[in-house]
Amino acid sequence: GTRTAQRLLGASTRCIVHSVRRSPRPTSRIGGVETTPLTAVRHKASAPFDEEYEGLKSRRIQGIRPHPDGTTQHILPGNYVIKKNERTGREKRVFLEHAFGYFWAIKELERTDKKPLLSNDDIIPSYEAQTFPKLSGLTNLLDETVDLPDFFTRNNRSKDANAQCTLVALSCKEFGAQLLPSWVDPFSKQLCHGRDSAKFEVVRITLNEGRIAKLLSPFIVSGTKSRIPQPEHGTTLLHYGDADEVKDVLRMHNVYTGYVYLLDGIGRVRWAGSGEGSVDEVANLIRIAKELTRPPERATRKKAK
Repeated sequence: GTRTAQRLLGASTRCIVHSVRRSPRPTSRIGGVETTPLTAVRHKASAPFDEEYEGLKSRRIQGIRPHPDGTTQHILPGNYVIKKNERTGREKRVFLEHAFGYFWAIKELERTDKKPLLSNDDIIPSYEAQTFPKLSGLTNLLDETVDLPDFFTRNNRSKDANAQCTLVALSCKEFGAQLLPSWVDPFSKQLCHGRDSAKFEVVRITLNEGRIAKLLSPFIVSGTKSRIPQPEHGTTLLHYGDADEVKDVLRMHNVYTGYVYLLDGIGRVRWAGSGEGSVDEVANLIRIAKELTRPPERATRKKAK
């Protein structure tokens, strides 16, 4: 009986060791006791990851304001967050869902009134402004293929930053798309149909992620056409496929709301907002759009008497 027990114990031990060796990565537990080391996720050494992380972080649009009560402010490139071990005090980067749970986005909308990004009070300074991120292969409702950010500056031959401005309305889900008219409609009514209408434009973009989205594209196009007036079909863009990097650059971590960005004549982001626009926020947006298209004041030199 003793020898049999020893043989069984030895076999069990070998199975356990074999299982540990074949484990893809250490487990992660919410609460901070165990985390998934970054070296176990993709990289064998931390240095290459750190270099990639710093590169991604530097591409994020400067001047965007995450809500102080939201989760967005804590999210690092790659959908990581810093998690502190309550027992040891050590900090590690862990996956977003491991730290805050799979329903973190819904909870954030409740805490921030659907505004993970607060709208800017003033224009993002030109020395700080960054160009809208690149995204290729989008199609408009006229079945034309366009690339970003080139599409935004297609009519600005002079490449003058004050020649025009574009309101970009972005959504990933239907709920977010339903919030965007609160920004788009008053902007279009006040600026896109007046004397200086050539200076202003609205571009709607829907990011359709997931493998099945491309297969459903005929239905997506048909449904979008039914909601958008025909004159605006050329500036309504659809994207199919992965857009994680673009969403990170624009701080669109929460895909359940809508986002708006105001670009100057050379495609730089000069203002941002999210959720449903209030009366004051929309008024501020329109004021900033007018300032962006105002010709710069030229310094005049007094003639010597």
